[in-house]
Amino acid sequence: MSAQLNDLLDNKHIAPEDNPVLSGNFAPVDTEQTLVELEVVGRIPDAVSGTLLRNGPNPVNAKHNHHWFIGDGMVHAIEFADGKAHTYRNRWVRTTRLESKTDMKAAPVSAHELLMQGTGNVNVISHGGRILALSEAGLPYEMSAELDTVRMYDYDGKLASSMTAHPKVDGKNGELLFFGYDILPPYLRYHVADPEGRLTSTVDINLLASVMMHDFGVTATRVIFMDMPVVTDLELMKDGFGMPFRWDEGHKTRLGIMDRDSTSDTVRWIDIDTCYVFHVLNSYDDGDKIIMDVVRYERVFNERSDLDYERGTKLVRWTIDPAEGKVDSRVLSPLDQEFPRVNPAVECHPHRYGYCLQADAGNGHGFANLYKHDLVEGLTESHDVGDNCAGGEPIFVSSGEAEDEGYILSVVFNGNTGFSEVHIINAQQFTAPPVAVVKLNTRIPFGFHGNFVPS
Repeated sequence: MSAQLNDLLDNKHIAPEDNPVLSGNFAPVDTEQTLVELEVVGRIPDAVSGTLLRNGPNPVNAKHNHHWFIGDGMVHAIEFADGKAHTYRNRWVRTTRLESKTDMKAAPVSAHELLMQGTGNVNVISHGGRILALSEAGLPYEMSAELDTVRMYDYDGKLASSMTAHPKVDGKNGELLFFGYDILPPYLRYHVADPEGRLTSTVDINLLASVMMHDFGVTATRVIFMDMPVVTDLELMKDGFGMPFRWDEGHKTRLGIMDRDSTSDTVRWIDIDTCYVFHVLNSYDDGDKIIMDVVRYERVFNERSDLDYERGTKLVRWTIDPAEGKVDSRVLSPLDQEFPRVNPAVECHPHRYGYCLQADAGNGHGFANLYKHDLVEGLTESHDVGDNCAGGEPIFVSSGEAEDEGYILSVVFNGNTGFSEVHIINAQQFTAPPVAVVKLNTRIPFGFHGNFVPS
């Protein structure tokens, strides 16, 4: 297994010129662009009509000890229609932090602006008619279709605490479920927004300590919180690190189960084996039990001298029995991988297929090919993105009723040209070459997450 992911995620004492997340395709770009009528090799399917949104850090004047998770947010958009790729554009999220370093004026802030306010650099979604750029902590930023930053968004004053970068949109009813964590009690809050984007519920959840809770699980009836041993330690920031998190072996690892429609803290906590999870593939009800598929690390944010652990990741299935207070864990794939996705239509509901990005396979870029997992048959297929190339998060665009009837869109860095491309892959012919490759003739740095917004 590769140690690459662990190395990217840990705090380090390191100068900018030696920092791997400031070089290669991790390096920021320095201009905003609008490119039109992009070159396409192959044919863009009719189903791919809409906008591919991508997000990531694009730091201005990165300092010593720069961490991959820290950096000014930049959103990228590629618009598709009528078998063509009409435009590419990229824009920084206009934050007060960015304004302090450049001549780019910040968008209006909320009256509820938080002490922990991110840069909108982790994810970008469309819900309730709005495009929202999301941070690890803080309020989201509303973006226009042209990627202008409209404002810091607080759900008409109803959201006065953080919004996670990993909300779940129920694939059946369109509800948006999300949470946010904080450095002060109650440490965790759970929220629900209706399909029109109105915030309808907020529940304070008590935790034992402030922890980094990056993602969570949602089924048709329940939510699953992950309380894990990456704790907040503000002293790290005093020591010059950008990420105030460290591994705490003494902090229990546990899952918290709560009814999705709860209006008060009714979480039941279940202890599990020590681990850490950034990303959930999907979760669903299996009778009274819960199936939750995750990308599991043994440890992250560890001490620099501590290498006595298995590095890299595995795709793991947790079968949670809330009645018995037990969790069965089974490895679905031992391959080192990240950024798991499903067809959005099955989000919060039973899934058969999952798509992931391969961690570094020795190509020097940090990431490599794409995986398709058939979790019923126990089969994994690999899509080769090309020699000296590295894929990005696989995003599913549906073209029919079957769960895998559609296309995977991935922003691929081509190390031979130094430019990025969008590869469009038939999900039912996953090992075949892309049906279309969009040549961007510019570079999209390795980032985190995105979504496709149908037109």
